[in-house]
Formats: sequence, C-alpha cells, structure tokens
Amino acid sequence: MAGNTPGPEPMLEDNELLRKIKESILDGNDLKTTAKICGIPESTLYTWHSDNYLNIADKVEGWKRDRKLKLAENNLEAILCLGVSDKDSLKVVSDITKFTLETLNKKDYSKRNEMTGADGKDLSIKEINYIIPNGNIFETDCQATSSLPVSE
Repeated sequence: MAGNTPGPEPMLEDNELLRKIKESILDGNDLKTTAKICGIPESTLYTWHSDNYLNIADKVEGWKRDRKLKLAENNLEAILCLGVSDKDSLKVVSDITKFTLETLNKKDYSKRNEMTGADGKDLSIKEINYIIPNGNIFETDCQATSSLPVSE
C-alpha cells in the first residue's frame, strides 16, 4: 500500500471481526476505541452503526446492556461479601445495582408481577360455567362485567 491508497474495505460478515467488535464493546470501549482495536477505519464502524448494517447497532446496544448487567451482578456479589464500613457508599452502590438489575434483567430480578402472559402476551381466558342454587347452569360470556343473574 503506497501513500493514501486505502486497503480493502473490512467486511462485517467476517466472524472474526464481529467477535473482536463484541469483545471490545464488552470490555467497555466506545466505537472509536473499538475501531482502533479492530484495525478498521473509524468512519466505517460509525457508518455501519448509524445504518444498522447487518444489525450492528442492535448488537452493540445488546452488548452494552450485557456489560451493564455483568457489572451489576459483580457489584451484587461484592456487596454480599463486604464488611459494612461506609454505609452511605454501600447504599449508593446497592441502589444503583438494584436499579440496573431490576431494569435490565426483569426476568430474574424484578419484583413486579405482570398481569399479562409471558413476554407481554395475552393471558388465556377460560369460560366458567356456574351452577346456581336452583340447579340451572349459568354460562358466562367471559366478560369482566358478567354477574350472576338475579332470581325473580
């Protein structure tokens, strides 16, 4: 390569390059540093990211999320093993860790009870038939406003 003649364009389809990008992001590096580590032009990585080429922007955000979760889980483990000496600092670290885990890993750490099915899907509704004291069967239509009939 002589002068300003660029080399061949890096290929994101290259699994080794994608692995290096992932490793760099998981290590906490930004896109600029990641481009240097991976030996690709900074502008190329920024273009791939802004265009979401081969879903790279989505992958990068996922890897950043994974890194935050890992850091929060490491904090949690460290907090559990700490001798409490500075309660104020411990409270701040605990609160941040709790927030991160409950927000980014709801499946394992959330205290919230969902009123939907898994992943926000609808709950299944089953029809219930009631037998009223006079022996008749009252069939519901599965509406929340249904009530037992008033005897005449």
